Amino acid sequence: MTSSTSVCRSCSAPITWGESANGKRVPFDPDGESHFKTCPDARTWSRQNGAQATSSTPSPTRDREIRRQVAAKCAATLLAAALQSRDDARLNHFSQIADQVYAWLEKGGTDA
Repeated sequence: MTSSTSVCRSCSAPITWGESANGKRVPFDPDGESHFKTCPDARTWSRQNGAQATSSTPSPTRDREIRRQVAAKCAATLLAAALQSRDDARLNHFSQIADQVYAWLEKGGTDA
C-alpha cells in the first residue's frame, strides 16, 4: 500500500513510500523496485541495532556538499576576523573566500 511520495535525501531520486509485509515503511522507485536496491547510498540508511549505519564509501555528492559547507564555515570565520580588524573588509568578500577555500579542498587540501 502506497502512503506518500518524496525524494531520496541521498541521491534525490523520486521515491514512493510503501509498507513492508511486517508493517515497516519502505522506499520504492516509481517502477515499483525497492529503492534500497537502486540507491547508491542505500548502505548509509540501513539499520543496525536501531541506529543509522555509516557507509564505507561515501557518495561523491555528499563529499562535495561537506567540502562546500567546510569552505563556507572557513570563509565566515576568516571574514569575521577581517571585519573586526580591517575597515575595508566587506561582506561581499565572503563568496570570494568561500570559492577559494572550496577550490583548495577540491584539489585535496594540499599546498599549491
